[in-house]
Amino acid sequence: MCNIYCITGTRQTPRHHVNGSAAAQDITLRDQAPNFYRFSPDGAQWMTGVGSYAFKEKGYKRVATLAEDYSYPYTLVGGFMAEFCHVGGRVPKKLWVPLGTKDYSSVLSSLPEDIDAIYVALGGADALTFLKQYKQFGGKAPLIGGSSTVDQMVLDAKGAIAEHLVGTISGVPIADDNPSEGWQAFVKAYRAKFPDAYKFPSGTLHSYYTNMKAALLALKQAGGDLSNGQQKLKDALAKLEFEAPSGKVKLDKNRNAIADSYLTVVEKKEDGTLFKRLLQVVPEVNQTMKLSRSTAATPST
Repeated sequence: MCNIYCITGTRQTPRHHVNGSAAAQDITLRDQAPNFYRFSPDGAQWMTGVGSYAFKEKGYKRVATLAEDYSYPYTLVGGFMAEFCHVGGRVPKKLWVPLGTKDYSSVLSSLPEDIDAIYVALGGADALTFLKQYKQFGGKAPLIGGSSTVDQMVLDAKGAIAEHLVGTISGVPIADDNPSEGWQAFVKAYRAKFPDAYKFPSGTLHSYYTNMKAALLALKQAGGDLSNGQQKLKDALAKLEFEAPSGKVKLDKNRNAIADSYLTVVEKKEDGTLFKRLLQVVPEVNQTMKLSRSTAATPST
């Protein structure tokens, strides 16, 4: 699956890249490419509000983390830790597993006993495998979900395994029951177009939609003019502001999105549908999560 849209250039004029759904922090925070634009927030931005809520509202003081061992889950864990540790929480153990892990027994046995919750950043089949084994293991600690762990591709899974996520708080780019007109219209159009798909749009779909809309709007504003080093397109992309299904989007100086994030909790409807209920909207989150750059990039444990 391609994560970047390429707006064609030449050997003399570099292409301009509009993100698809990649959400690793480093792309725009630490090593910014001058021709890369991301109109969907990174994974750390989605975690804004989760650490404070976990510490202050849920009373979690010590949280272990478990995540897949590649850049995006590192961003999710870092985003959670930045705020959680900033307000006084501690992370006594961080566990990393390869994609496609089948056996979590060693992971589960190495979890500290004196933790209040586990922050889990696993996606798809990895999340379901972990949930099944965590239940079999007799795990009692509540879970905090990384965005991919509570995505619709997990919540809509057949069987009862995903129901173990009921009550799980998380930070996400979209809240399934967001009452805004823009989101409700997007969900309606999505269901009409894809009646047999997930009950709600996935985070990946939303990111692709938002970034493609940005690319098309910028090309329109530039009148399709890619001459002079694509200067009109560059100017249009950098200054672009528009309404995405989840709210207003604009770019910072590193060409990364400033947008709303959503604190949610997984709940179950009467018909059995699992969904992310909105707890709190965190408006206009920047890439350092409204913290200092050093705190956001290198959280303390």
